[in-house]
Amino acid sequence: MRERNISYLILWFLIVLIIGSEAVYAQRGLDYMDMDFFVNGMNLAWISFARDLDRFHESRFIKALDEVSQAGGNTIRWWLHTNGSWSPIFTDGKVSGLHHSNITNLVRALDLAHERGLSLLLCLFSFDLLQDQQGVNHVDNKNLIESVEHTQAYINNALIPMVQAVKDHPALLAWEVFNEPEGMTKEFGWTPVRTEMRYVQQFVNLVAGAIKREAPHNLVTNGSWNFRVLTDVDGMTNYYRDDRLIAAGGDPLGVLDFYQVHYYPVHFDERTSPFHHPASYWQLDKPILIGEFPAHGIIRKEGQRFRPRTELTSEEAWVYALENGYAGALGWTWTNHDGNGGTADAQPGIGKVRELSPERIILQMP
Repeated sequence: MRERNISYLILWFLIVLIIGSEAVYAQRGLDYMDMDFFVNGMNLAWISFARDLDRFHESRFIKALDEVSQAGGNTIRWWLHTNGSWSPIFTDGKVSGLHHSNITNLVRALDLAHERGLSLLLCLFSFDLLQDQQGVNHVDNKNLIESVEHTQAYINNALIPMVQAVKDHPALLAWEVFNEPEGMTKEFGWTPVRTEMRYVQQFVNLVAGAIKREAPHNLVTNGSWNFRVLTDVDGMTNYYRDDRLIAAGGDPLGVLDFYQVHYYPVHFDERTSPFHHPASYWQLDKPILIGEFPAHGIIRKEGQRFRPRTELTSEEAWVYALENGYAGALGWTWTNHDGNGGTADAQPGIGKVRELSPERIILQMP
């Protein structure tokens, strides 16, 4: 009997430990501004595609900031180089620098966000590097991704000057290396020219390591198109796990601070949906930001296929992310240009999570 009681006590202790770890995980936001921060807002894609860092439209940028702030948001995800057609500058196939206005515009954008109590998630590049788009040089961009020498030229001549200029800015939430780089890979992609996941991993490792070396306190992430490349559960593979990134690029500092996943119900069902599984389901070791999803929620739209079996309104989607352990939710997109909704569609969700958890949403900017 005594042995059985001891066994029960051990079992109960293990259960308490498991439940306790889940409870901690259930409140896992980003460590930002001394807060357990829940990222709450919108994507700003785009005012001027691939040129927002060069042709900075201040009045429209302010409009976006004001509308997201008024909706209850605290963050905008903003795209910098995108496809490399305008920024950075390439000379003889390698990145040689930035346009004179780029850093000035970057600082100005962060200042404007700070004035409104918002943070910016700065996305450097996208899978558009290997798309057929005006001004895109596939040879130069492929070398940028695959050649360590070319990657290092970008780091030295463009990335580090930007990091040095804004690394201590209070409105800088994080740097994002790529938007959906899997889209330009042979393994998963859809672009006409393709690279390989090992080169994506190498680039992420080297860029993240360079940022960490210059600004150890800055957060770094990467925006993945689906959980298929971001978890080891259910036969999938997390390509962005620390050891795999380090093995690919060799920089021990080149790891992510948090993961970022995107989800659109026209493409994927519940199996890889962050809105049908709690964050703990993915068995990841870092916070998870839902960086893109339809601003109108996970709902059926006439003329579009719908893969999941269940729907969530905008409010239900944002609240699900808040209550199920995710580090935040950013709707697509402020411009409301592609049928996924805009800020007005997202407002019920953005506003509800601010109401439910203001201590994790409202930034007290220094």
